[in-house]
Amino acid sequence: MQLIVDGRPLVGNRTGIGVHTAEIIHRLGFAPAPTIGSHAPIENREGIDHCNFVVDSAPLGVIWQQMKLPRIAGDILWGPHGTLPLSWRRPSVVTLHDFTSITMAARHRIKTIVSFNLFIARSLELATRVACVSRHVADQAIRSFGVPAWKIELVANGVDEQFFTPPDESSRGDYLLYAGTLEPRKGIDDLLAAWHALPAPRPRLVLCGDPGWGTKIEPAPGIEVTGFVTRERLRDLYRGSLAFVYPSHDEGFGIPPLEAMASGAPVIATRTGAIGEYAEGAAILIEPGDRAALLAGLRRLLGDASLRNELSVLGPQRAALWSWNSAARTMAALLKEALACE
Repeated sequence: MQLIVDGRPLVGNRTGIGVHTAEIIHRLGFAPAPTIGSHAPIENREGIDHCNFVVDSAPLGVIWQQMKLPRIAGDILWGPHGTLPLSWRRPSVVTLHDFTSITMAARHRIKTIVSFNLFIARSLELATRVACVSRHVADQAIRSFGVPAWKIELVANGVDEQFFTPPDESSRGDYLLYAGTLEPRKGIDDLLAAWHALPAPRPRLVLCGDPGWGTKIEPAPGIEVTGFVTRERLRDLYRGSLAFVYPSHDEGFGIPPLEAMASGAPVIATRTGAIGEYAEGAAILIEPGDRAALLAGLRRLLGDASLRNELSVLGPQRAALWSWNSAARTMAALLKEALACE
């Protein structure tokens, strides 16, 4: 099988979809090695350096996908961004991570809306099989686009083994941590409001991730904005935090809370995407947009060392059930099945 991968999620810093794509490719074990196509160079080849890379420059990723990706020779295409070239007629699998550019269009950039919303319906018709990262996303695909259930397979996210290094209390820092894109959909404004409402002396707030749009973080004592950090640095930040806070308004899955749990960080997160599936009983969960509940959860966790210790033990136990190895095995079987269908 010569697998072609739409490599757009691997261009630039790896966020959720890029992490998913790289972790799966790293574990597929296909021969010959997959061919990863992209509209710009892929600088970070960690875990995927065994692959073949085809770069055909284009001003926008969606133009490259529609005009140039179909020219790459191969047996089957994996579209980890959820869409396909509309001229594609060979076997294919697309992965759906979320529908937030449709359900929360006002909280996305125009280029994201155009590159996904205009192509998703036809892509789901063309795809031989559809992978969904959570039951939540699969239900949306069935309900909103009429994708037949037989066409869908759950290929959930996982946790890299490097995150399973529980901290000891001496390694705990004095900060609350958030990791993810800094944009309105992630609930950054809710987090900032809750942090400012904490009684003094409050712990520092460390915000990690690429700047998104629509969220302006005013400089203030006790707030640190790191920008993008490496996976190794992120692991250390998880392990050293008093608590990890993820008040996202909408997710397809939600990888950062799972990684934080694996690292032994006590977690406060919203019930959205798959977070309720993997974190119920092992984290403090609240409803999206509920600032009062977020503040109450923070005050409870910061004031109760025994609760923090309990969640630090439960988190890695629960996170161990979500494996990239399992995800890659499921994806490999799905790709083989899709190829056999044609």
